[in-house]
Amino acid sequence: MTIEDLRYFIAAYESGSFKSATQATGSVPSNVSWRIRNLEGSLGGKLFERKHRRLQPTRKGMRLYGHAKTVMAMLAEAEREVRLAREV
Repeated sequence: MTIEDLRYFIAAYESGSFKSATQATGSVPSNVSWRIRNLEGSLGGKLFERKHRRLQPTRKGMRLYGHAKTVMAMLAEAEREVRLAREV
């Protein structure tokens, strides 16, 4: 699992479709879909139910979303702090 995988997952989760997630990530649907399938394989289960071109998060997906948002917020905070740190 990579930061980019989480970014794509969050985009898919929040938009509800691979197509909309492509707009948020600047990617193509096949890349978003591949990253989600890759995550599902590494985590041992579905993160979304695919219904009529819409994504419905599973329990695993809902659980991952909370952690993914926390990780991304922590990463943004670390980047901000390091950028603003004064050299000694």
